[in-house]
Amino acid sequence: MAMSRFYKTGGSRRYVNHRRRQLIFRRICILSAIIVSTLTLIGMAGILSHAEDNNAVHYYKYYTSITVMPGDTLTSIASDYEFHYDDIQSHIDEIMSINRLSEDKIYAGTSLIVPYYSTEFVY
Repeated sequence: MAMSRFYKTGGSRRYVNHRRRQLIFRRICILSAIIVSTLTLIGMAGILSHAEDNNAVHYYKYYTSITVMPGDTLTSIASDYEFHYDDIQSHIDEIMSINRLSEDKIYAGTSLIVPYYSTEFVY
């Protein structure tokens, strides 16, 4: 009985060590909570900064098959379907890549796959 009263009054080394561990544990918990809160706020800021405007127009990429007509060139075809490309040459390069063309000559009657963009979502 004398030992428990001595323990509660703070006069023992055991109590002092116990109290020190409690304080360290509390400090670790508070620091952890601050770190988690900070990381959560940073994450939310990143998500919100990438949020899109509700009025933004969305474009979907599609592919169509066309038949080359007499007088058509890759430039004329690309300009008919050109949209969302940095320049016309980027679109021509993609058409050539999709159709595995090694040169920019095309012939009437040949079928080509041409990429294009639309605001309509088709599934």
